[in-house]
Amino acid sequence: MSSPMKPWRDSDGLEYFCRHLVALCTTAEPKNAGGSDKTRFFAGCGTLINIRGHVMFLTAGHIVREVEKAFASDQYDIKAVLADTFGAGRKSDYPIPFDLKNALFWYMDDDELGLDFGVIFLRSYYVNLLALNGIVALEERNWAHQDNAEFDGYAMLGLPAEFTSEFVSDEGEGVVSPVMFRVQKLPDAPSDRTPTIFPQFVGQLDQALPIKSVVVGMSGGPIFGFCLEPQVAYWVVALQSSWNAATRTVYACPLPLIARLLTRWSEEIEADFAA
Repeated sequence: MSSPMKPWRDSDGLEYFCRHLVALCTTAEPKNAGGSDKTRFFAGCGTLINIRGHVMFLTAGHIVREVEKAFASDQYDIKAVLADTFGAGRKSDYPIPFDLKNALFWYMDDDELGLDFGVIFLRSYYVNLLALNGIVALEERNWAHQDNAEFDGYAMLGLPAEFTSEFVSDEGEGVVSPVMFRVQKLPDAPSDRTPTIFPQFVGQLDQALPIKSVVVGMSGGPIFGFCLEPQVAYWVVALQSSWNAATRTVYACPLPLIARLLTRWSEEIEADFAA
């Protein structure tokens, strides 16, 4: 994990939007050195969000839940980095070693509610390093007026499993490959989808898109909405959560909803962490 990440890049446009992409990359090395298990590599997709002056790593709730489970196990030594090496204007291609074990985190992962998001609080040390490498945190102006906006198109950004290592190489490297592709927003969820209490972003991927799954690596990734008039502009509108492989339907938590809930709960969350 001390070596540079090996990223795959498509275009300058992709690099521009990757200023909103941070990967929480972990290695899990078996504690039983005599075993045959290899050191596993995982890259969880996310972005940064600023709530009441606190910059946090925002990702899918089920990713944070899996992190919690991993540290509860005594079978692996887990190390982590924050990979901020995908965007234009970056100063370094080396990820940031991250003290994940002692990090403060909070998440919601409830299918009935339709909520699947979590945050990991970042100390100023990490926030400053991420900013120096060009990462831009989402702020209130990014979501405050989205409910009144009409978008002309949508796209997803993330790290598909097809282009991400399952194990580290002999050199200790993990390969992560960001991609961005169009998603068509649907007015309603399919009729066989159980309704959720909170609204979700529902979209569909092109059948010809050569992506087998958007579960691993894409979960927690940002979904962008684009306006073409009166001038081209974009917003992060949702956070990828789950999908139906048979219908290629994706489900995501709307960013304005996430931000409102985090803002509402921020005092309680902060009190829990201060206790």
